[in-house]
Amino acid sequence: MNTSRYDCIVVGGGVAGLMTAARLSEHGMSVALLDSALLGSGSTTRNHGMLHSGALYARWHPEVVGACLQAQTAFRSSFPELLADTETCWYIGTPATMYTYDTLWRHYDLAHREVDPREINEVLAVPDSPTVAAIAVQELLIETHGLISELAARCVADGVEVLVGTRVLCVVTRDGVVRGVETAAGVIEAANVVVCTGIGTREVLQRSGSVVAQELSSRLEMMMAFPGELPCAIIGLEFGWPALAPSAAGGAVLASRYGARQRFVRGPARWPVPARDAADLVGELDTWLRPGLIDTTAGVGWVCSKTEHLRGRSDQWGTDPNFTLIDHRDRDGITGWWTVLPGKMTLALHASRATAAAVTGTQPRLALRPHDGATAGGAADLVEVSPWTAHTEASAR
Repeated sequence: MNTSRYDCIVVGGGVAGLMTAARLSEHGMSVALLDSALLGSGSTTRNHGMLHSGALYARWHPEVVGACLQAQTAFRSSFPELLADTETCWYIGTPATMYTYDTLWRHYDLAHREVDPREINEVLAVPDSPTVAAIAVQELLIETHGLISELAARCVADGVEVLVGTRVLCVVTRDGVVRGVETAAGVIEAANVVVCTGIGTREVLQRSGSVVAQELSSRLEMMMAFPGELPCAIIGLEFGWPALAPSAAGGAVLASRYGARQRFVRGPARWPVPARDAADLVGELDTWLRPGLIDTTAGVGWVCSKTEHLRGRSDQWGTDPNFTLIDHRDRDGITGWWTVLPGKMTLALHASRATAAAVTGTQPRLALRPHDGATAGGAADLVEVSPWTAHTEASAR
C-alpha cells in the first residue's frame, strides 16, 4: 500500500465519493479514494437511474425541487453520452391525487402535460377501480454503471489513487485534528478525510467516536429487473403502487414500489430479498401492465440501501431525500473531517460541490468539467456490475 501522505482521503467509491474525489483532484489536491469493495457496489449501480426534476418531491419535500431542476441541467452538460433517449415519466394516481400534484407542479413551474387515456391504455391494463389519471413530466434516465465507470476513469486520469478492497476501520485523529484513516493494512495519512460510504458510514463514525453515528438512519428497498421494454418510466403516486423505469442501457425494466414498507437496519450485511415482497411486486406488475411488455417470470431481485441523516424533517415513511454535509469540527471538535450523505443520486452533484467547497474553501460550479473522452486503462475493472447485468451474464454462460 502506498504510504504517502495525501491532501485528502475520500472513503467510499459511490457516485458522491467519486465526484468529490474528481473535484478535489481538479483543484490540485493529492487524493486517495478507498472502498471496501468495488466502485459503485453500494446503491449507485442498484437504483432506477432516474435523475428527478423534483416532480416526485413537490408534495412531501418541496425544499429539494429547485436543486433537482438544477441537477438535471448539470447532469446534461456533465454526462450527455450516458443519458437515455427516453426522457419522459408518467406519474399516475387517482384523479384527486393527480389534481394535487398538478397544482403543485404549476406552482413550481415544472413542465408537464396530461396523458391521453388512449396512451395510457396502450401501456397499462387500467382496472375499473380506482380510476387512473396520468401526467407526463420530463425526467432523465442515466446509465449508472457507465456513470461510475466514467467517473472512475476521470479520477484515475487525474491522478487520484483508487484503492478498492480497502476497508477503513476508523478516522485517525489527534489533538482535535485529522491525521488520516486506519485500515487493516495500517494507517494512511492525510490532512483531510471525507466519509461517504453509504450504509457503512454509521459503522465508520461509531469506531471513530463521532456523536453523529447515532443520528444516521439506514433503510432497505427491494428492487427487481425484468426483461422487456417500456416507452417511458412510470411512477405510481399512491402508496404501494409500482415505480418502473426502462434501464438506460436497454433491455430491462427496473421496478420497485412507491412508499413500500421500509426495513430499517443499522449497518451493511448480505441482506436477502424477501420472497413475499418480490411476489407482491410481480403480482402488481401483472395487474397493471399490458401483457407482453415485460417478462415477469424472469425477474431478478436485489436490495438497495439508503442512508440519511435524521434532522427532524423526515416524511411519513421516515425518509429525507436531501443531501447532508457534516463538518465534524462543529459536531466533534475535529478539524479536517467531513461526512457526506448524498440523499438521492440526483443530488450527488450538489453534495460533492458542497463537500469540495468545504475542503478547499472555493466554490466549484455545479456541473463537472467536460470529459475529454480519454479513458484510463483498467478503470472499468474497478467498477461493480449492475445486478441485472450480472444475472444476464450468468444466464448466458
